Amino acid sequence: MASATGNRALDAVLATALDAVIVMDEDGIVTGWNDIACRIFGWSADDVIGMRMSDFIIPERHRDAHEKGLAHYLATGEGPVLDQHIEIDAMHRAGHEVPIELSITHTKEFGTPIFLGFLRDITERRLADERQKLLIGELNHRIKNLLSVISAVASQTARSSQTIEQFSHAFLGRIESLGRAHSLFTDSNWQHASLEETVSTVLTSVIGEDKRVAIKGNDVLLDTMSTSALAMVLHELATNALKYGALSGSDGRVDLGWLADGAKVVLRWREHCSMPVTPPEKKGFGTQMIDASVRQLGGTAEADWHPDGLEFRVQFPVNGD
Repeated sequence: MASATGNRALDAVLATALDAVIVMDEDGIVTGWNDIACRIFGWSADDVIGMRMSDFIIPERHRDAHEKGLAHYLATGEGPVLDQHIEIDAMHRAGHEVPIELSITHTKEFGTPIFLGFLRDITERRLADERQKLLIGELNHRIKNLLSVISAVASQTARSSQTIEQFSHAFLGRIESLGRAHSLFTDSNWQHASLEETVSTVLTSVIGEDKRVAIKGNDVLLDTMSTSALAMVLHELATNALKYGALSGSDGRVDLGWLADGAKVVLRWREHCSMPVTPPEKKGFGTQMIDASVRQLGGTAEADWHPDGLEFRVQFPVNGD
């Protein structure tokens, strides 16, 4: 129940206000306390009526300032916190602090001069602000990482391209695969990406729905950098297979499988060509791109050439968000 102050008009304010309302006299004694104040702070009206405000609801670090501010106002009529909204912490009966929005006014409208305090619990708003700050910080971090990856891809693609057309085709293809991988994060509020979805998304962007590629593996969640790096590895493997390997002819096929055990992923890319193949004499840019991406994964890789095609294996740790 709201406290009975002996003033019907003031009792009506206490009973109908949508926020917690606390009434304090000029001696600093609580004379009114409504039901919402009971719910927010844990004390009933009977517990606090007649108590000094600074003895229970004001955190100890603010009590001296409260007493000095009250004395200063009564002496000078000046109160810097009166008639405005401020955010501050108050004490709950259980001993923890509650963030509140507070407005205080001094009035004589109800007869005896009193201070009316209107308080609103802003715990949820404070938590939402903190979550937003964390999200913005994480987003800035991820964007910087992404820009670094794009810069490296652009630089290395330029060094390996003979013409603007070659650069444009290779660069845009890589960025498209990277962009598709990152779209998986926007779908999950930048929390994680599925390895299975990453594989499917990247390969579809490069080779379309090709039945010559068999995919098998258990799913696991990847963090942003792992997804970006794996997307680059898969893009280069698929592109090379289309240009020079198993997918350059109609009779070749690719088996892509992986095993994720919660701590690491072991992935195997095996090409089966219809004609005998020989390994390249030197590393091309695609291979260099794969090597760089494997390092970014924090993993290791091996490539073996069989008479009928390439076998590529990569192992990397799982660091899901």
